[in-house]
Amino acid sequence: MLLAIAYALLGGLHTIGDFDSGWLMATGRWVLAHGAIPSTDVLSYTSPEAPWHYPPLAGVLLYTIFSAWGYAGLSWFCALACAAVVAYLALRAPSKGVAAPLLAILAVPSLVYRTTPRADLFTTLLFAALLTELWRFHCSGTQEAKIQHGLSRQLWALPVIMLLWVNLHPGVIAGIGLLVGYAALELSEMLFAERRAAAIVRLRRAGPWLVAAVLTVLVNPWGLGLLRTSLALSQGMRRGSAVGALQGEWSGVRLTWRSMMQAFAVHSPDSSYWWLLVVAGAVVLLAGWRRQFGVALFIAAAMAASVQGIRFQGLFAIIVVVLGSTILEENWSRIGGGERVLRWKRYLPAIAAGAICVLAVVRIGDLVSDRSYIAANDVVDFGAGESWWFPERAAAFIEREQLPGNIFQPYNLGGFTALRLGPKYPDYTDGRSVSAEIFSEEQKLLGTQIDSPFWREIADRRKINLLMFSLARVGGLENADLGGICNSSEWHPVYMDEVSVVLLRQRPENQGWIDRFQIDCKSVEFQPPLSSSRKKLFQYYSNTGAVMYALSRDSEAEQSWSRAVSMEPKDPNIHLFLAQLYQQQKRMPEAEREYKAALALKESAVAWYALGRMYAAEHRYSEAEPAIANSAEFSASPANNYKALAQVRLKLKQPELALKSVQKAEDASPFRGGSEKLNPEFFSQLDEARADACRQLGRSQEALNWQQQAVQLTPGVAIRWSRLSELAQADGQTQLAEEAQRRVRELQQSQSGAANY
Repeated sequence: MLLAIAYALLGGLHTIGDFDSGWLMATGRWVLAHGAIPSTDVLSYTSPEAPWHYPPLAGVLLYTIFSAWGYAGLSWFCALACAAVVAYLALRAPSKGVAAPLLAILAVPSLVYRTTPRADLFTTLLFAALLTELWRFHCSGTQEAKIQHGLSRQLWALPVIMLLWVNLHPGVIAGIGLLVGYAALELSEMLFAERRAAAIVRLRRAGPWLVAAVLTVLVNPWGLGLLRTSLALSQGMRRGSAVGALQGEWSGVRLTWRSMMQAFAVHSPDSSYWWLLVVAGAVVLLAGWRRQFGVALFIAAAMAASVQGIRFQGLFAIIVVVLGSTILEENWSRIGGGERVLRWKRYLPAIAAGAICVLAVVRIGDLVSDRSYIAANDVVDFGAGESWWFPERAAAFIEREQLPGNIFQPYNLGGFTALRLGPKYPDYTDGRSVSAEIFSEEQKLLGTQIDSPFWREIADRRKINLLMFSLARVGGLENADLGGICNSSEWHPVYMDEVSVVLLRQRPENQGWIDRFQIDCKSVEFQPPLSSSRKKLFQYYSNTGAVMYALSRDSEAEQSWSRAVSMEPKDPNIHLFLAQLYQQQKRMPEAEREYKAALALKESAVAWYALGRMYAAEHRYSEAEPAIANSAEFSASPANNYKALAQVRLKLKQPELALKSVQKAEDASPFRGGSEKLNPEFFSQLDEARADACRQLGRSQEALNWQQQAVQLTPGVAIRWSRLSELAQADGQTQLAEEAQRRVRELQQSQSGAANY
């Protein structure tokens, strides 16, 4: 039990790099400053009047901690919260054997993921408390006197928990679900005569407290309106509209052979989830065998939820610890038999305890040595304080030089901007995603050259004068076209370090700042932090290499990454970076060596995909196919992997297999359920692949139909019209072929005119 708590404490003790904690604390700061609770957006200048209903208490509490102790205080608070959840589960679970603390050890990685400085942390805490108290009461026995005068008196905590919960996080919906689920569980017990009397007594004694707890949910600033908002937020994200389409925590678990093999990866924290799934499956079978159908159904529903969305894995882990430990120990105690059976019954718990405790010690070693964070390419590392990921020095530069706003920053930086630079510099958008229109606008901006008419129109309308991008190798560079930034005529970089860049718009009133601070990307140099730890130097060289690579300063990138590798030779991600660099330089044998080195250290979807794409670029399609297939098996979001696999299979003249891969790509896309318009290029490529497969199969009309659908999705792509013309000509449809060719000429002329302009 002590080892479980220590593991949870050390697992939760990491630097703060969460994308959403900033806007939550900024809201708490606003509440404390104004003595009121906002009902509209108060952080973003793009949607100032948009309605926003969110429980205020979590932000107030987290900002109070932050204002007193900074990021280090938040790190320790999260660590203590994680340890508190594990301690509560291990100590308060009705089972009194080793099952609860051992399962709690397996639950730690899932709980660490949900106890970051976000309002969701409080849902994890309160869900554990509510479930444990309800389950203890359910397990109180069949003696009416014990139920009436014993555990029933502890149910006064239910309304208190729900009152706190509804004012801390919209996840209170899970609490309502627990209360309803408990009532349904007791009703299911009434199906059996031998358990009916006890169930009736428990339900009668718990009933008033259950009703009071549900009614307490209305005690919030918006009453029922908060619950409607919570449901709308949850359903919108899970359907994949706007933000939900890109938020990884709403993605599901891939039940593939390769992903399930993670269960045997001792150093991978993700392996614990697979063992919890195995335990949960065993508990469902045992509960069904004992005719505890309500329990079996409850745990099965939790399993399904955890597979459908990784966001629910923390709550699933809590359920397995609390209910699973009880069911396992009850059934273990009933095992009887001969001397051999009793001997195994005596030794198996000790063997299991020893194995899981050894696992916990190994995982603790991985945490304190940063091995877990390095292998995961995480934005945080072990210890208390602020993540290396945040553009702290860029924000300080903006404040110090008093650069004029408004500021544009990508979605991931919205929370940081709201806390660090607000309210003087309101953010463009943040994790609250108050406006789906703004989120879509931001995605289009990030996919467009910053000198484009679209950028100019938005900057004029939003009065954007300042840009801030993260250049971090994780969660940063993919949102910044560094080459386009450096060659822009309308925006000038005025600050850059190895994790961030700041740009100012070319305007007469900004010329003074531009003259003083403009940076030449071809010659900008970064200085390593003085007297830094090995950890900080590793982060510095890793990020510097990524920035230099993006600036096409390949020799400097190679030099920085080589230094990073010398410090952390077992980091698979730096080997992957080097492989991509060598591939760009046409040093294919070295690139292949580095890709394989990365895969030897840790198999990942990214590494397999990159290796497969390299093989495809070299026309080594037979080697590319298994590599890209492996990447699809490993990936949590394999839509692009399956699309690439279909394209390779078309090169191998495997049209039937290609069509299957296209269908898998479409099924795996997050841009479904009405959000296809967010990524028309992806679906156009799928339709074009279908057209090619049908052509290879001799189904000319079907190929033509798919190609027509592709050009309808992306009517501005000339090469697709040209392909349509070829298919129509081959099918004898001369008029359609001529119309497509005319469209090709029009597009080529318009593009030529734009280039001349």
